[in-house]
Amino acid sequence: MTGFRLLSAASRARQTLVGAAVLVGVLAAAAAMALFIGAGRPRWTEAVAVAAAVCLVSSLGGWLAARRKPADPALAVAGVLAASALRILVPLGALAWLSAAATPLRDAGADGLIVAFYLPLLATTLVLHMMVETPSRRGPPRPN
Repeated sequence: MTGFRLLSAASRARQTLVGAAVLVGVLAAAAAMALFIGAGRPRWTEAVAVAAAVCLVSSLGGWLAARRKPADPALAVAGVLAASALRILVPLGALAWLSAAATPLRDAGADGLIVAFYLPLLATTLVLHMMVETPSRRGPPRPN
């Protein structure tokens, strides 16, 4: 039984790393596309960098927080809530900061870039959660 748990923990760690790599790849592709499309705009590179950093922290932090596997059910619920809070509050805080004052980053379009990066990362996270869900966590099939 111990060997099975080690294999399961190693498999879970591998899935977590693969998911993190996929999220980073999606963000890198979105940032590269944004840099290409907006080339030549003033402060565009800085706006892309800030938006990518905000979305990387929220997406990767939420993914890692959700992948923790605590033994206590209360901690499991807290992990899911923490993951949701990271995914939502970090970008919202950045958007609030950008909209609170007229900053050059807001004028460069960082607020729109946060939204543009957040949405594909959220969709990717949802797909990853569906794909890496193990059958043992799903429970037995229910009769119709």
